[in-house]
Amino acid sequence: LLTSKSKHSVEDYKKYQLDFVSPYARKITKYIIDAFSNVRITEKNLQVTLELFKNWNYELDEKNQISTIYTTFLHFLIKNTLEDELGKDLIKEYVFLANIPYRKILELLDENNSQLFDNINTPELESKNDIIRKSLVDALIYLEKNYGKDIKKWQWGKIHQVTFKHSFHGIANIIDNLIDIGPYPVGGDGTTIFNTEYSFTALYDSNEYELKILKNKPFENTLGPSMRYIYDFGNPDYIDIIMPTGQSGNFMSKHYKDMTELWLKGKYIRIPLKENEFISKSKHKLILLPLK
Repeated sequence: LLTSKSKHSVEDYKKYQLDFVSPYARKITKYIIDAFSNVRITEKNLQVTLELFKNWNYELDEKNQISTIYTTFLHFLIKNTLEDELGKDLIKEYVFLANIPYRKILELLDENNSQLFDNINTPELESKNDIIRKSLVDALIYLEKNYGKDIKKWQWGKIHQVTFKHSFHGIANIIDNLIDIGPYPVGGDGTTIFNTEYSFTALYDSNEYELKILKNKPFENTLGPSMRYIYDFGNPDYIDIIMPTGQSGNFMSKHYKDMTELWLKGKYIRIPLKENEFISKSKHKLILLPLK
C-alpha cells in the first residue's frame, strides 16, 4: 500500500487503517491449493471450499465464510504439525505469542520437507501435503459440527467478535452485561493492518472438535488498536482521531461507548488543536473538584 503511490492523503490512510487484507493468508492459501491440485474431490463442502480459496482476495471480511474456514484450518495446521512432538501442554505455551507459530508454520511450509510434518504417533510417514489436506478436512468437520453443514452460515463475524471489557469484568454476568461494550462482529486477524488478533492458546483449551464456541469463544478478538489517529502536517491545526470505546470511563455516561460504532466502521472525529477553537466547539465540560 505504501509503495502504491508517491503521495498519500488523509483519506488514503483512513482506508489503510481499516484494511483487512492478509498477505500472510495469501501465502498460506497457495499451499492449500497446491496440496489438492492432483486430488480427486467428491465431498461437496470440500469442493466449495477449494473454489472459495481459488477466488479469494485474502480479505478477512466479517461477512464472508472463507475467512472462517481459513483461520480454522490454520489452527488445525499448527496443531497437526506440532502437537505430536510438543504434547498438549507444551503446545499451549508455544502458541502463547501468536507471532511465533505464525512465523514458524510458514517457515516449515517454505522448507517443504521438514520432519515435523510427520505424525510420530502413526506408522505412516506423513508429508507436508498430507498434513495440509488433513488440517482442511479437520477444519470442515469442526465447522460442520458447530455450525451445521451449510457453508453459507459460517460468516467470520459470527465467531470472531470483539468485546471491550471493563476492569471489573468477570465479577458476575449481570454486571458484565451492564459495564462491558459488545460483542460486535469484526473482520481481520493478527496478520491484517486492522489488527484483530485472537488468542491461539484458547484454541487448545477444549476437545479437538468441540471448542464450545459460545462458552469459551476461542476466536474472540483480544488484541487491536487502542487508539487510531491521523495527523496531517499539511494541516497542523487538526487531528483525526477515534477510540474503540468513548471518552468517558464512567459506564453511566453517554460518552462511555459513543465512539465504538465509529471505530468499527473506520470513522474518525476531527479535533481542533488550537485551544480557543477546541473550547468553542466543545459541547460539554467536565469539572473535577477536590474533596473538601
